Amino acid sequence: MQFLVFKPFENAGVKGLTILLILVLTFLNTHGLKGAAALSTWITRLVIVGLLTIVVCGLLFGGGSFANIQTPATGYVAREWTDFGLIKAMFAALLAAFWAYEGWNTIGFIGGEIKEPHRNLPLALFAGMMVIIGAYVLVNFTYLYVLPIDQLVGVHSAKNDIAAVAVVRHFAGDVGATLISMIILITTLGCTNATILMPPRVYYAMAKDKLFFPRAAEIHPKYHTPNPALWMQGAWACLLVLSGSFDQLTDMLIFAAFFFYGATAFGVFIMRRREPHAERPYKVWGYPVVPALFVIFCAALIVITCINHPREAGIGTVLMLTGVPMYYYWNSRRQ
Repeated sequence: MQFLVFKPFENAGVKGLTILLILVLTFLNTHGLKGAAALSTWITRLVIVGLLTIVVCGLLFGGGSFANIQTPATGYVAREWTDFGLIKAMFAALLAAFWAYEGWNTIGFIGGEIKEPHRNLPLALFAGMMVIIGAYVLVNFTYLYVLPIDQLVGVHSAKNDIAAVAVVRHFAGDVGATLISMIILITTLGCTNATILMPPRVYYAMAKDKLFFPRAAEIHPKYHTPNPALWMQGAWACLLVLSGSFDQLTDMLIFAAFFFYGATAFGVFIMRRREPHAERPYKVWGYPVVPALFVIFCAALIVITCINHPREAGIGTVLMLTGVPMYYYWNSRRQ
């Protein structure tokens, strides 16, 4: 009955620190958008410098070899691309990898506070994704260049180790491993801050449309921030921290997120059919092929997640379904 198991006090120290971090950053965000955004900007800069340091030092001083990239793992078994087991494994890996990209769309949540959003939102999305993709490609190439694949597999199996720390320790010793561990902690801080910053603007908009709790539409008279919405989110986030492990939460998040990403892309087809003459300041590139491929990919990810991770898929589905009666309740009150 693993599907129904919750262990709120497992890794209590880590979860307690996480809850404290959520509360502190929520408090910071209630005291103005500029301060929270500035913190995210400086953390992002520090992270980029740290990643570049890993790449440059790893390639120059890591003592690696291209043979590490070309040599398969000891337990490697060649499979055909049509093998369903391989497809399941690839999607399971993608489920974890997509967490690194999650948050790409949250820039749209503050579209009302951005100058020339029709121009700047697409530019920000495209430029941001290109920077992230480039950084991850370089960093992972460095990992594979410095350490043999069997050692990286061992790092994953150890559960309590991180690839970046293992790679830096390989050529910079314990001092370097400590420094990169601190950078990872700061990265986590920045990711959490950005995640806290954006979504309350959605709750605020929903409340303004009378589709959420009225208090979420309140704005602080001095700091001009949606403080009730921020604290509602903070309280819910703390409950989710207690619901499972980090990997379970991220798997559940990606499952739910790609359900809505796919639904949004499918909505493009519906809107093109229902309102063919509507004004469209920005049109989908490659329509209809690109959005169709994306919808198919999202559907495949959802189905395979239900097979590979039934617990996370089940809980994610239940959480999404709880929004249905809430929507009808608030919609009936508005009418």
